[in-house]
Amino acid sequence: MALAPSVRIGGARLVGPLLSVAVAACVALAFQVAPLAAVGLAGALCVFACALRWPDLAIYAVVFLLYSNLPAVSTLHGVPMALAALFPGLLLVPLARDVLVRREALVVRPTALLLLVLLVVQALGAGLSRDPPTSFGAVVTFAVEGVALYLLVTNALRTRETLRGAAWALVGAGVLMSVVPIFQQVTGTFDRDYGGLAQVDGGQGFETEGDEGPRQARLAGPIGETNRYAQVMLVLFPLALERAFRARSRVLRLIALASAGSIALGFALAFSRGGAVGMLCLLVAMVCLRVVEVRKLVYVGAGLALVLALLPQYWARIGTLGASAQAMEADGGGSTADGAVRRRLTEMLAAVRVFLDHPLIGVGPGLFKEYSVAYGKEDALRRIESGRRAHSLYLEFAAENGVLGLSLFLGAIACTLSELAAARRALLARGGDAELVGQTTACLLALVAYLSTGVFLHLSYMRYFYFVLALGGAVAHVAARAAAGPAPAGARA
Repeated sequence: MALAPSVRIGGARLVGPLLSVAVAACVALAFQVAPLAAVGLAGALCVFACALRWPDLAIYAVVFLLYSNLPAVSTLHGVPMALAALFPGLLLVPLARDVLVRREALVVRPTALLLLVLLVVQALGAGLSRDPPTSFGAVVTFAVEGVALYLLVTNALRTRETLRGAAWALVGAGVLMSVVPIFQQVTGTFDRDYGGLAQVDGGQGFETEGDEGPRQARLAGPIGETNRYAQVMLVLFPLALERAFRARSRVLRLIALASAGSIALGFALAFSRGGAVGMLCLLVAMVCLRVVEVRKLVYVGAGLALVLALLPQYWARIGTLGASAQAMEADGGGSTADGAVRRRLTEMLAAVRVFLDHPLIGVGPGLFKEYSVAYGKEDALRRIESGRRAHSLYLEFAAENGVLGLSLFLGAIACTLSELAAARRALLARGGDAELVGQTTACLLALVAYLSTGVFLHLSYMRYFYFVLALGGAVAHVAARAAAGPAPAGARA
């Protein structure tokens, strides 16, 4: 009888090794069938094991993987889509620790409630649409990449330490996303995608010296779409600058500043005209919010000037904006760029007409493409030959979700912006917590960057938008608690 406890203890100690052997055997068997998938599985299991030991590591891993798009890139190498899509589940580890072990309450922001109501409205719209199966697929995507992601991120990022770590994870993702395309541009190796980290759309390019000049490729990084790549890189720019200005260590400030430069170059390599407009809006917002001192604003301006000096092709690309404005007066012909502008204007006008014909709950999530050809024929600047998206976040959202859905969507954005602004004012009023003030400001600017470029881009890759929205909600929550509590002892980078 005296040996029973020892036997039980010995048996418990054997569970870990035996489980490790079993897992290793499963990975070995999988390697015989699909080697790349097995490598991905082994890596995922290692990350999961580390997350169980250090839960905060799961947060940083998810942030890095989500923003760098590495899971999607891995599917190009044989990793199953289902496995690649499971990585946000790692956030359940720190959530379980905080709620079950630390007995902390769930964080439910007002924005989350608006998104949940929006999910109900979208489900109703899908049920009443002419193609419920397709529309419900879009609703499920919103439920997973929108509502669930928002709830997971706002509950995972509960402290200034996790916010700081997430900020550095985002900066690291930006460096990875930009360094490989920069190398691709310098070496001119546009025929290589470097494992999917530097994708180039063969049809995306422009003449640098007239119709007979050399053709400059537009780079798309690991995203695979040029304008979207520019958008997600622009969102990272103020977050990297915040680290460069607020990090306490000079070495970390230099690293963050170099990272911001790399991110800016990556953004520029997409040669996005809409991105240039978004950058202008971002700089105006920085001035209005008095984000930086005049000397720091000069540094930002000098850095952007250096980017344009290194990439004079971008000047040629931006220069087509004026010529494209004349495209509205032409019925046909013109340059390729003008043709693209006319097509996008036609798509936007079609979305307006769809919204006017279905004003309450829209035609159903994900279904504007099915209406675009018919509605694009009226006063078309350029004929739409096949189903197209609206090329505008707000117009397409209105067409698919009606005034009810659009009001909830804009309400969620306004709620997050107002919470960030209120937290920032409260912190400044009590003497200012430099780190949290910087983070609230950076999140405000990141949302400005996304929302301004959203005028020209529909809501594809929606996980990026809802992640940025969730990041803003998490920062507002932590900043509001700090403003209501005692003054912090001091922040460190």
